[in-house]
Amino acid sequence: MLQKHPETNGLQSQSESVKQAAAQTLHVLQAQFDLNGKLLIETQPGTWDEAALWVQSHDRPEERAQVKRALKGLSVVWVPTEQVTLMQRFVPGKRRADWQNALPFALEESLAEPVEALHFVPLNRDAEGLVSVAIVTLERMRIWHEQLQQIGLEQALLVADCFRIPPAQQVLDSNKGEANNHFVENENQQAWSVFHESDQRILVRSGEYVGFAASPQWFEQMKQLSSQAQGNIEILPVDANQVSATCTLSQSVSRNPCAAFNLRTGAFQVKSQSSAYWKVWQWPAVVLLAVVGVYLISIFLQAQHHREQALAYQVQTERLFKERFPDVKRIINIRTQAKSGFQQSGGVFAGIGPGQLAKALESAFSQHDKVQIQRLDWRASSRQLSIQLQAPQVTDLQKLAQAVSAIQSSELKVKNVSQTLAEGVLYVDAN
Repeated sequence: MLQKHPETNGLQSQSESVKQAAAQTLHVLQAQFDLNGKLLIETQPGTWDEAALWVQSHDRPEERAQVKRALKGLSVVWVPTEQVTLMQRFVPGKRRADWQNALPFALEESLAEPVEALHFVPLNRDAEGLVSVAIVTLERMRIWHEQLQQIGLEQALLVADCFRIPPAQQVLDSNKGEANNHFVENENQQAWSVFHESDQRILVRSGEYVGFAASPQWFEQMKQLSSQAQGNIEILPVDANQVSATCTLSQSVSRNPCAAFNLRTGAFQVKSQSSAYWKVWQWPAVVLLAVVGVYLISIFLQAQHHREQALAYQVQTERLFKERFPDVKRIINIRTQAKSGFQQSGGVFAGIGPGQLAKALESAFSQHDKVQIQRLDWRASSRQLSIQLQAPQVTDLQKLAQAVSAIQSSELKVKNVSQTLAEGVLYVDAN
């Protein structure tokens, strides 16, 4: 079990220490979970307070702002290594997705709980396929994650506290040249970094990505078992000055080496700033998408209406053509065939002028008073009268064109169509 630091003066004096910390400038040093799942904060060197009580003690607005700033400075929250299983196993697979999917099943026989109840975090995989993995129960991860959310530490990483002490190679390097250095470097000899945190708790870094925490009795048993399996183990004591407030990694080019040991992955991962922005703007974005969707639907319906009108016009034109020229069995180019038919038959008013043609069409226009004539143009070369028309609906123009076609060869071209106005040009042949 994780023991309280002697500096905390016990939980009995916790309320007094909280009041003292509230009266001073806020400066959060570290944060950690104990074995009971409580989140503790080191508000002053050597002074650990329960996080929830410490936050509640700062109820004034200016104090709440200071608390928020102080908590933002915390990038790591330590968790008891006793509650994290760190192991190494060979896992086959070339692609990352393949070996990560196979990882829980490769470890299943070594675990006391079903893999469905566990949270697996791959820390590293070497060239030979040896995977270093951290394993925590999903229930414990949920408890830790909920407390981080409640206290305002959404950005903090969760790291096993054995990674606060340096790996064996760093300890050996720091001891080089010292007169009392009695350690001998041997590549084939296993070495452990060992830190006696208290009389009842020892932190052990047995490798770059592995370690454990234990009582002195359990530590001796683990040492004996490992020595029997792997040979003699060199114990490298670590003093308090070598214990870091952040993670230690032998070869790290990252600005935050703790990211290599972070337990917050998958459903528990740290939310990015972009996710926070999305929460703010998601509803305006939904409204904007809805407006754009309605606009596109209206455009589609309008285009569909125009297609239906064009199809109806084409059907009516073909019907009138067949009535006028029943001998034509196949329609290929209705305009060319109509001209040819009128030329062969001489038309209804062959050889007439524009005045006579307009007078002949007067009866058709009088029956369609919704259609207004904007302009008349006579083309002498082609003996064709063009009439620019306006009507409230395109169907009005089409009905007029049908009536004129029954009198003389003609063609309607629709130019502009809106909900309240339709424009077109009616070409009437005088030949």
